[in-house]
Amino acid sequence: MEPLTIKPAAAPLTQGGVRKRRVRLPSLRTVVLAGVAVALGALLGWIFLALPDRVATPRLAVTNSADQPAASGRSQGAAEVTPPFRQLELERAERAARESLARFVEHTRALEQDMSVAAWGQAELDAATDRAVAADQLFLQERYEAALEEYEAAVAALVALQERGGVLHDAAVARGAEALDARQPATAAAAFAEALTIRPQSQAALAGARRAAAQPRALELMREGERARLRGDFAAAMQHLETARAVDAATPGLAAALTAVRRQVAQNVREQALSAGFRALRDGDFDAAQGAFEGVLAASPEEPAALDGLRQTAQQRTLAVIERHRREALEREAQGDWQGALASYAAALQVDGTLRFARDGQARLSARVETLAKMQALLADPAALSEDATFKTAEALLAEAQAQGAAGGPDAQAVAAFAELLARAGKPLPLVLVSDNATAVTIYKVGQLGAFERRELNLRPGRYTIVGSRDGCRDVRKEIVLAPNMAPVAVRCEERI
Repeated sequence: MEPLTIKPAAAPLTQGGVRKRRVRLPSLRTVVLAGVAVALGALLGWIFLALPDRVATPRLAVTNSADQPAASGRSQGAAEVTPPFRQLELERAERAARESLARFVEHTRALEQDMSVAAWGQAELDAATDRAVAADQLFLQERYEAALEEYEAAVAALVALQERGGVLHDAAVARGAEALDARQPATAAAAFAEALTIRPQSQAALAGARRAAAQPRALELMREGERARLRGDFAAAMQHLETARAVDAATPGLAAALTAVRRQVAQNVREQALSAGFRALRDGDFDAAQGAFEGVLAASPEEPAALDGLRQTAQQRTLAVIERHRREALEREAQGDWQGALASYAAALQVDGTLRFARDGQARLSARVETLAKMQALLADPAALSEDATFKTAEALLAEAQAQGAAGGPDAQAVAAFAELLARAGKPLPLVLVSDNATAVTIYKVGQLGAFERRELNLRPGRYTIVGSRDGCRDVRKEIVLAPNMAPVAVRCEERI
């Protein structure tokens, strides 16, 4: 009989055997247990198969003594021995195969748990798994190098599958984003659902799906906001758009719509402030007008209407101040308050030194005040009118006052009194002088009268200075005021020197 060799049966590393139909990969726990079982099986196989050969133990065989040839001097049952260098190569190939198998298991787990490969790449996964099963068989046959090649090919297939899944996921997310930008939420939702089929925990796809679900509401709110804007209800428009932003702030066109409504609201506020400013300007409330225009310029420094309104406010404020001074001057002038009127004219000229009415009024009143002052001085000292020059000046003052209108104004009484004074001063009065016929008599600004005993003159009323002189006597000097019914004036030098 032929010798029989007894070897233990080992389990395949990838849950073995050549499969004739699609097999779903086990869970991670199952894979780990299977790996432990495979490792134990391989160890047992090595103990039963390889170890006896290496220690040159005779194979267990049952032979027929009748058929066994005669033994020579050497044993027929000597064991085959693997060379040491080859043994090292096989060990290295075995370790590499196990490492490749571990990578295969890790990629499989990632595809099943992280990328839900069953929904989009099951066929490719099955093909890679078949190669891994084939590698199991080679491994059990101790064909480690060939097993390593198959494992690496299976891992490469899984990596390629992962990469393809990533590409499909990214493309679906991109399509979803484009659909959202195009305001096509249904299309976007389908694209993100596709992406989530590949990567159920994808944050980009989850966020996109939420936006796709929210965008219809946001679009409806935007339409409501636009309708409110068109009817001029900007408060409602802002409310709708702000609600839309809370629903989906990234909805295309929402930011522009908010900006447009805010700009319109700001324009309305600006126009209302301008209207209020011009109303205040029309009513003469310059402080309110200035505040309104400055408020507009604080928000819009280049607003032409506000700049023009502020300029008009300054101009009209100045004109109002000038007009107030003009009215005060005229009122005080009408009341005969010449000093007050002059002060009002001076205040107007401080605002604008070119004002014609103020300059003319100031000149007119200054002359009038001067004329009246001179008249009052003569009224207070009528005796001064005895001099011809003074009398002529008084006549000129009266004419000037009458030309200035003082005869019909607040100074009419003073002008009348002055005219009466001049009338009296213009009528000569008799002046009787008595002397001793030895004293030479002189009246200043009238002339020398010489010596006489009695002399009668007709002179204008007023103050006169009479001087008498005589040889050997002290001069006599008398100041008289000529008045009606005046007694004779004696002029004699009697004090000897």
